[in-house]
Amino acid sequence: MIGFLLVANVTKAQTSDFDRDLVKLMSVNGSSETYNMVYDQLTAQLKQAKPGAPDSVWSDLKREVYDKEVNDLTKQLVPLYKKHFTHEDVKELISFYESPIGKKLTAKTPLLTQESMQLSQTWGMNLMSKLYNWMAEKGY
Repeated sequence: MIGFLLVANVTKAQTSDFDRDLVKLMSVNGSSETYNMVYDQLTAQLKQAKPGAPDSVWSDLKREVYDKEVNDLTKQLVPLYKKHFTHEDVKELISFYESPIGKKLTAKTPLLTQESMQLSQTWGMNLMSKLYNWMAEKGY
């Protein structure tokens, strides 16, 4: 019985370390910056809809609602990451993201995402036009 409890406690400690490392990974890989970018976009829309709200509302909103939601999302993502990565994988990813090239990737990812979304949107519209034209040529 003591052996079982010892194994259970060691497993729980390992799981907790794994969970903490996953949360750290999501921090160092730029997820936090991406969430902040999303918040800025959402609040820009809200500010247009609620122009009379004082500036203090936006910091309160972030702290009282948005940050809690991001924390909940992070908790939901932990099992997803666990499904696809081992604890050792996560440690290696953290090391990468803490390296100079990893930090550069993290810093550039939001800009790359924004620019690639614009490029992809134009590409998608052009592709759809070509698909429609092809279908029309085939008589559909």
